[in-house]
Amino acid sequence: MAAAARRWPPGGEAFSLAALWDAVHARDPERLLREGLRRHLGGAEVTLHASGREALRVALAWLAKQSGRDEVLIPAYTCFSIPASAVAAGLRVRLVDVTLAGRVDPDSLASLPLERAAALVVSNLFGVPEPVRALRECCARAGVALIDDAAQSLGARAQEGPVGARGDLGILSFGRGKPLGALGGGAIVWPAEPTLSSPPARPRRAKALAKALAYDAALQPAVFGLLAAIPALHIGETPFEPGFARGAIDGASLCLAAVAARDLEEQARERARRADALAAGIEAGSAFRSLRADPGSTAVYPRLAVVAPSAQARDRALAALRDLGASGMYPSSLDGVPALRPHLAGEPACVTARELAARLLTLPTHREIADVQRERLLAVLASA
Repeated sequence: MAAAARRWPPGGEAFSLAALWDAVHARDPERLLREGLRRHLGGAEVTLHASGREALRVALAWLAKQSGRDEVLIPAYTCFSIPASAVAAGLRVRLVDVTLAGRVDPDSLASLPLERAAALVVSNLFGVPEPVRALRECCARAGVALIDDAAQSLGARAQEGPVGARGDLGILSFGRGKPLGALGGGAIVWPAEPTLSSPPARPRRAKALAKALAYDAALQPAVFGLLAAIPALHIGETPFEPGFARGAIDGASLCLAAVAARDLEEQARERARRADALAAGIEAGSAFRSLRADPGSTAVYPRLAVVAPSAQARDRALAALRDLGASGMYPSSLDGVPALRPHLAGEPACVTARELAARLLTLPTHREIADVQRERLLAVLASA
């Protein structure tokens, strides 16, 4: 295999043989998954859905029906799946600017009309908990629900509690590269007894084994490099697609998620250890700034996000490190997504979100990144 074809994936952990054995032989994977999620979410209950996008669509539609409102407040820099879920729920999107740490800007939120907003989505980007106490108070005064989105941060904790369980509702995703990765599926987190029920799902053990083995093979650098070079696969792209699948969690993902929930805490600790070591090296030897958890909080870091001193420095570093799994993440702030514009409420003012999109770089934290790759990452950022 030519060396040029080798490319490390930006995230994701291979399934161990022990995990695959348990996924195939688990007698009641849905019960195991629910029990595991309750442990990580302080006892909160969940309903299971086809994906994180579908879980958010269902949650937003339910909140809109309960409140009689037709808008959703969404951070102007976040995963494109979040506004896609809002549009799929039939709602309009009102953008809230963010800080250079990727968090909702309280001043931007306070400047917006909130009387039509059913909910505010807090993204907790890159596994780092976002403080929500002040946001909850602002939302409560305006009758707006707060959604604590833990798609990238399940297992993280803030002073207010476990991420995903600090809002009126929470959202989980079990997709590729997530802290709880099961190649699909998602959930709504309910602080009390769920008002809705999970669509029925049947375990698919053989399919789970086949999907996991194919995924493990695709994570090999030589294989991933070849796949990433095929334009039709759109690997690494972040599309805005409101037409995603609806309904129940896939039976294969149900089996894989049950064992992933068991291993979530250990994997989160290991990723945090690697991310903290990498962040310390970056901050000691470069002008890049890592996005890390506040004192008293813990993050899970599916990737380590760093903000470059300039857009040009980010682009130089990204070009040099893409083969090691570095990623610019979302290609623009949400006001720059043409397909979303007809669904926007008001004239968005997203100056900081645009700057963050131009300066942000994310780095891999998975266990396959060895010392030699880490040293190269540090050297490139120091020179950029």
